[in-house]
Amino acid sequence: MAKDGSTVVTGSSKHPTTAKISFLRHFFTRAPSPTTMSATKTKVQSIIDENPVAVFSKSYCPYCNQAKQLLSASGAKFYAIELDQVDDGSAIQSVLADITGQRTVPNIFIAQQHIGGNSDLQAKRGELNTLLKGAGAL
Repeated sequence: MAKDGSTVVTGSSKHPTTAKISFLRHFFTRAPSPTTMSATKTKVQSIIDENPVAVFSKSYCPYCNQAKQLLSASGAKFYAIELDQVDDGSAIQSVLADITGQRTVPNIFIAQQHIGGNSDLQAKRGELNTLLKGAGAL
């Protein structure tokens, strides 16, 4: 332990700050455990199954906001989860990539069917009300 009370992590770097950053990077970027991923997959599937429309989003994403605005303007009831505001957001995004092949947000489901992202939703404007009614979101 250093005199100032901080812990100095030793590693390949001789510079204590670099060693600390390396340690923290490892801690915060390691892959979730299989148990965590299984629980996350169950959570994601529940969100998709229990909501007529599910939007996996990030609060700062302009494409996400456009998609949510279109759904709101059409009067749809939808569930949106902001991945940048939940602890397991990164794990959720990884599970979505496994399920859909899409790593980006928004990741949109209507009636448990993967629609895609904002551009895919916008392309369905003409049939959106029919899709939303069929899903029970209108």
